[in-house]
Amino acid sequence: MIEQTLKKLGFSPSEIKIYLHLYITGSSYANKISAETKINRTNVYEALDRLISKGIISFVVKNNIKWFEAKSPKAILFLIHEKEEELRLTKTALVDDISEIKSTEQDKKSLEANIFVGKKGLRMIFGEILEIKKPISIFASELQFKEVFGPYFDLWHKQRAEKGIKQRSIFPLSYRSKLEKRGLLEYRFVDDKFANPTTTIIYGDNCLFIQWSKEPTAIKMQNKEIAKSHLNYFNMLWDIAKKDI
Repeated sequence: MIEQTLKKLGFSPSEIKIYLHLYITGSSYANKISAETKINRTNVYEALDRLISKGIISFVVKNNIKWFEAKSPKAILFLIHEKEEELRLTKTALVDDISEIKSTEQDKKSLEANIFVGKKGLRMIFGEILEIKKPISIFASELQFKEVFGPYFDLWHKQRAEKGIKQRSIFPLSYRSKLEKRGLLEYRFVDDKFANPTTTIIYGDNCLFIQWSKEPTAIKMQNKEIAKSHLNYFNMLWDIAKKDI
């Protein structure tokens, strides 16, 4: 219905009622519009001014009285085109602003640390891992990600593979038979004595440490040097770990 369309375009209930009234009944003046629509006269004048500024009604003066007339609904299309152009320009400006912000962020060498608590917080950070689109290195002790998140675990891996993100994971030997083959994912295994209750994930300039308690908690550290140090340790274990067979 056109009422719903006008509402989505930001028209107020009074503007919608007055525009449709004028379009159906023809030209009219403010007092008559107020009487026929049951809208307060002050509100009628305010709504008429807004409709004129939107370009979908016009007026002429007859005997010192303004007579208002609604334009064809096609005029609304021009209003939509204007909004589309505004959005296009806003999008262009926002992309430029984001690029500038990212450039500034890359120049920062200070340590940034954030804590995420609970499933919602962790799901947010796992979503960010996919957005960054950097290779992922994981040192895991168990399959807590799968146990905590259920179906989202498989969806996350599907999205990771679709985005072309490679992953390397190191697990204790006891988990060799419990893991599934997945796209762009390679496993290696170390002796169970190296198992750690905390999962470590390295991606880009970020390190993520997850404690899988009843309410899981993750600490994200964003620092190029720290990420590099943990990645070097991961690579050392990777080189001595047993390959998946």
